[in-house]
Amino acid sequence: MKIALVQLDAKDLLWGPLEMPKILRQTMDADLVVFPECMPFDEAISITEAENSLASMTEGLTQAVIAGGYVLQNEIERNAVFLSYGGKIHGRYFKRLRWNEPQIAPGGEATVFEWNNMRCIPLICADAADNPSQTGTRMMYEAIRLGAGEQVPIVVSSYGAWLNKPYWQEPLQTWASGCGAPLLICGVSGKGDLFIDAGVSGNFGGGGSGVFWPYIWPNPNKKRSPWQLKRRGILLIDIKTGDCAFRQIRKNTASD
Repeated sequence: MKIALVQLDAKDLLWGPLEMPKILRQTMDADLVVFPECMPFDEAISITEAENSLASMTEGLTQAVIAGGYVLQNEIERNAVFLSYGGKIHGRYFKRLRWNEPQIAPGGEATVFEWNNMRCIPLICADAADNPSQTGTRMMYEAIRLGAGEQVPIVVSSYGAWLNKPYWQEPLQTWASGCGAPLLICGVSGKGDLFIDAGVSGNFGGGGSGVFWPYIWPNPNKKRSPWQLKRRGILLIDIKTGDCAFRQIRKNTASD
């Protein structure tokens, strides 16, 4: 399975549903394209509108797409990602652990996204950060029960900061090694609003999209370091071979 992680600036001109097809045309060699958390819906719209929008942009494409954001389900706000493939929605997942989001109703269960004989386990940002903990351990167990493994990766959409720091690296590696599955996280490259964490202020993003390999893969005697990208662009990862490649978003797109 080849997975393309699309890392954009938080205030990127490509941020939005109308611009997504420009990026998708540059990822035709991927089986799955993943966008950051809240891309493209950073303001709540109805879940029906969101699903119709995402479904329409994958019609006629060969790759599947994971994207989402804030949606209203029966007037209840949630943070969601959807799997869109072949012009249809094939799955939805609601963020289970809130981070500075008192307005959202958290989801209550894990799920597996399936398309074209491929599978992955979706998470959203803070879902992957709370580990090790009782909640994180339970969520890992659920992922394993759903089939997480060498060829069923865990895929995280994030809007977090410090993704290349121990603050994030340690729980992400825990997820990968605990489930025996590659963990791929798609984040924001930077230039977002201010946040304050542990008394330190900074910009959202800052880089870190990439893959964390479980220590038992491809063999128990070899550890594999995370491969992470800090720049705006597209990271293409082949989870079968372990190959990683970076490409810039072409200059005919809005931010360039």
